[in-house]
Amino acid sequence: MSTFTRSHPDTMDGAKRSLVCKTGAWTHFIGLQPRNLDGDIKEQAADVVAQLEALLEEAGLAQEDLFTVTIWLKDMRYFSALNAVWNGWVDETNPPARTCVSGELYRPDLLVEVVAVAYKTEAAA
Repeated sequence: MSTFTRSHPDTMDGAKRSLVCKTGAWTHFIGLQPRNLDGDIKEQAADVVAQLEALLEEAGLAQEDLFTVTIWLKDMRYFSALNAVWNGWVDETNPPARTCVSGELYRPDLLVEVVAVAYKTEAAA
């Protein structure tokens, strides 16, 4: 029987949420945003992937366990700069399924937000 856990409770401008939810072999990393919104897209993206890497490690996971990643950009003009950071970080031989979309983010200085899902069987954990 699988258990369900939540960790890293957070309040984002008044919205209560957990950054990490896990059930069985699946771990969801929700709404990862840069901690410093003063930086440009490369700085914000680097901060978000560093957070994701730390959360993966804490959960006993690695980059190759990433299953899907969805990236929201404030503006698609940031796509190439985002990819420069992403491609320098992601596991080249086992990249996750990834999509990148643009849309209005809740703060004008927020340039990127990431949601990721990782999969690792209990036996392999």
